[in-house]
Amino acid sequence: MRNWLVVVLMLLTAVGVAAKSETVRTLAVTGTAEVAVAPDICYLGFGVETRDKKSAVSAYKANAALAEAVMAAVRARGIEPKDVQTGGLTVTPEYSYERNTGRRSFEGYRVAHTLAVSVRDLGKVSAVLDAAADAGATTVATVNFTIENPKKYTQEARVDALKAARAKAEKIAEVTGVKLGKPISISEHEPGSFGRYYAQANVYTGVPDMDRVGETPLAPGEEKLSHTVSITYEIE
Repeated sequence: MRNWLVVVLMLLTAVGVAAKSETVRTLAVTGTAEVAVAPDICYLGFGVETRDKKSAVSAYKANAALAEAVMAAVRARGIEPKDVQTGGLTVTPEYSYERNTGRRSFEGYRVAHTLAVSVRDLGKVSAVLDAAADAGATTVATVNFTIENPKKYTQEARVDALKAARAKAEKIAEVTGVKLGKPISISEHEPGSFGRYYAQANVYTGVPDMDRVGETPLAPGEEKLSHTVSITYEIE
């Protein structure tokens, strides 16, 4: 029995020593860097609305003709068919309500068609915007200058983020009196697009004289693409 107790005690001691020796002290830091990039695409959103007091079909047909005119005007400015997409199409009855009686009165039918247009040549954005308005677009919901594929521009930001994380770790180690070891884990946050510029363009209620009005002025600005890395170092 005593021999067994000795063996058990030795095993427990060995396990405790092993567990203690496997304990690793670590330091986890993050580094973030940004890169400024000029936009390379603009997403436009147009709306076409029509109403008819009696017939949903009439409102729908009028809307279809107007939407087709807007799409044709956009394509005439050099926009490829693949870059013109229907974002939504709704046909809804409309009612008005009397405040005093709460009675509901039927007002007619409303048809709304939204179009999403991608403009890859930023020099054409104003011309496309004005052409759509001239053709009958009743609303301009979105003018969004951005980067189509942000990951193409992140290599520089990734390197700067790694350097920032390393510099932070070295400074913390210096101040706290520990020795920085090798990294035992590295992860990164893939960047999206930040700092997007939005502009609300003029909405035309009539047919303008394009030679007199000129193109709608727009400012693409620039994108801020951010990259973050997390690194865990061994420390002694």
